[in-house]
Amino acid sequence: MQYVGKSSVTTDLQSDVLLPCNFKSTLLGSNQTADIAAVWSQTTTPADNLVEISLQGKVRFWNNRDRRIKTFPKLSESGNFSILLRNVQQSDLGLYRCDLHEGINCMIAYQEVQLGLAAVSEYQKYVIAGASGGAAVLLLSTACVCYILSKRKRDTQEEAIHENDVELKTTSISRGFCKRGTKEEPIYENNTELRTVQSTSRGFCEYYSRIDTTVR
Repeated sequence: MQYVGKSSVTTDLQSDVLLPCNFKSTLLGSNQTADIAAVWSQTTTPADNLVEISLQGKVRFWNNRDRRIKTFPKLSESGNFSILLRNVQQSDLGLYRCDLHEGINCMIAYQEVQLGLAAVSEYQKYVIAGASGGAAVLLLSTACVCYILSKRKRDTQEEAIHENDVELKTTSISRGFCKRGTKEEPIYENNTELRTVQSTSRGFCEYYSRIDTTVR
């Protein structure tokens, strides 16, 4: 059994990726009718057999991952047994094997493919950082605007309360305050008319009463 090698492939989630598998013609032989096939599997525990592709282009699926695995049967006669994995999911990441078999239980060669997530580029980092910074600035600006509007509203309410308070004080002064008690004006003799001032609950009330000053 010959170990051909290992390749690494990176991709983004929910994208399509090609898993390569190529064997030289020396391993395939000259007999195009030979019982030779490549078997794809993911090296999980236990191993997950995916698909078998024969040298003549016949395809047999064991697990097509919800029809997300595409084969290229017309390329197999040249030793190309690559497959396309569509809409990559998190569970698809890991190590794959492409085993070349002749007959039953006779492995000729194999190769490995490591599938991982694509690294974020420096440009993408700057874009992400810029977007995060922009979001922070927008959030801060929104908070400042809300604070200013709230402060203006509070100042307006305080001014309205102050104006009402001044108005109430002015009204009180203009109307005056009523004092309880009785106040009498001096009585002038020899007058036939006497003015007496008495207070009420609403202020001072004046009334006139005639006093008979005739001496009897």
